Amino acid sequence: MQGEFQQVVDEGLALARRDSNNAQINLAIGRSLFDMGNWKEGKPYLKRAVEADTQQQSVYAWGLVYLGRCHILAGDLDLATHAFTRARECGATQNATRTAAMNLRGLGLDEYFEDWIVVETDHFEFHFSPRLGIMDRSGFVLDREAAYKKISEWYGGEPKNKIRFFVWADTIEAEMAGLPPLGFARATYHLIHANVQQTRGHEITHVISYHARQPVNTTGLINEGMAVFHDQTGRDKIQEAQKALELGKSNQGSEPFVAVGIRALWNDWSLLSDTYTYPIAGAWVDRLVNKGGKERFLELSADQSYAAAQQIYGPDLQIWLDDFEAEIGIKN
Repeated sequence: MQGEFQQVVDEGLALARRDSNNAQINLAIGRSLFDMGNWKEGKPYLKRAVEADTQQQSVYAWGLVYLGRCHILAGDLDLATHAFTRARECGATQNATRTAAMNLRGLGLDEYFEDWIVVETDHFEFHFSPRLGIMDRSGFVLDREAAYKKISEWYGGEPKNKIRFFVWADTIEAEMAGLPPLGFARATYHLIHANVQQTRGHEITHVISYHARQPVNTTGLINEGMAVFHDQTGRDKIQEAQKALELGKSNQGSEPFVAVGIRALWNDWSLLSDTYTYPIAGAWVDRLVNKGGKERFLELSADQSYAAAQQIYGPDLQIWLDDFEAEIGIKN
């Protein structure tokens, strides 16, 4: 719970040498390895934990939840569905049951999606809500494939698996189904949930950039900025940021505006509402790419921290930052 995963693994392995079939120990090792990103190493321990909890209690349920996530990462949807369903139906604990059900729904694996229309392409498996009715699905699909091509070429890489893309009629439909507000991507799971009206490139960028660059450190400013930068709308990002801030400072925006500098926002993405952070982030990424070049920005995309940016751009960073803040009017 404190995030000391390596310590749990080290101590767990020492204990397992004396008690290799202990359900709790195997679950602790497996979960910790998963949370460290070593899901392939954790999988055998999770299997052992499930098998060892013959009473099908808490360890059994949580072991299946994490096994389901391992199966998703391996691209085996049938095994993932089976694991999550077993965890949900055993009813071992309220939290485990709810988590299993949320994974089934959020990953698009449960009965809710049985009547959705599925369209497969080279890089996507689209699932269209039946509430969308008559729509140009072919045009929607072709637009997303074109966006995929541009974005993956820009980042120099792409996911190994197809992106499972769930297209909702509106955000209310998704929220009623128990999902967070649209849109969002779960890059590690090759997954997107989006409103039919959302931009072509935003969520796709999250998935592609994650798999192409394998970031060791992400920040809201850079990660969301990349998605706005590649949204495929063709809008001027600097103008979009200026308009958003002008509305906010005139008290006409949907959310209150507070003057916050880029460096502060870089370190704490929560200082402003999404009304302002997204256009600011898109404009800042636009500025970094245009001033520092694509190659240096790709280096930043792998470690998105302010400290990394200082190393990559040197003293130019502060000059660009000051000019940018003055240009978009981020400070009073």
